[in-house]
Amino acid sequence: MHEMSIAQSILKIVLPQAQRNGATKIKLIRIRAGELRGIVQEQLTFLFGFVSKDTIAEGAVLEVEKVPIKSVCKECKHEFMVQEYKFECPECESKDVDTIEGMELAVKEIEIE
Repeated sequence: MHEMSIAQSILKIVLPQAQRNGATKIKLIRIRAGELRGIVQEQLTFLFGFVSKDTIAEGAVLEVEKVPIKSVCKECKHEFMVQEYKFECPECESKDVDTIEGMELAVKEIEIE
């Protein structure tokens, strides 16, 4: 259940930022999360509600933008979207690839009052 530590980290990021901007309430938090993070949005939303209780983030909507997995082939340099976790270049069929997107986890935007 790594969603708990992610929820706590999101709160640690957004609270100080919102308070620096004079917020009395955080209405919305948008995050970008790579598909390889394996985040279950329902669990994250539930746990964020739990950790944000009695803070200005209580009741905030948590939107998760999922980032698909993108890789680049080390052999032919072709960039491609990974489908069904098949890390194989569709051009030359090499399995020697680097993942260039799909692991990110970042707070993208905060809406405050």
